[in-house]
Amino acid sequence: MNLNKICPECETEYLPHIEKCADCGAVLLSYEEHRTALEEKKRLREKVIENSVVVREGDLKWLDELCKVLLDADIPSTVVSDPACNKDCCTDKCRLIVPAEDLERAQERIEEYFMEMHPEVRASNELASRGKCPACGSPVGAGADECPDCGLTLVIIEEEDEE
Repeated sequence: MNLNKICPECETEYLPHIEKCADCGAVLLSYEEHRTALEEKKRLREKVIENSVVVREGDLKWLDELCKVLLDADIPSTVVSDPACNKDCCTDKCRLIVPAEDLERAQERIEEYFMEMHPEVRASNELASRGKCPACGSPVGAGADECPDCGLTLVIIEEEDEE
């Protein structure tokens, strides 16, 4: 029986007395725990998602990454795509879908992941919530469209499409 441990993230093998992966910091698992975790991820990935809703649309690579994040959080998800029109004017349309009952949890986990990947956004949001410019930290009045000190546009006004 192999007593060594394995990293669930990068699958590096370690001696039994090691607790965390030296590369990514993940808590190491026994081979049995790792096999069980892989089977659960496979089950979640292959689970037929009934009553599904779209969480995100976009680039296949980004959606695959988000799908892995959701599966790691035990949220069933998959990426589906509609084929392009074959006229070389558009690309495949990809969508990340989850069960309707998991939509809120999925959105929260994606937001958390985005903040993990871009901590500067969290810092900017915190400054803005305190009435300060996210770029320079100067005080900004409520309802201001731009920072009076550095000129950063604070409000993006979307123009409505004329039909």
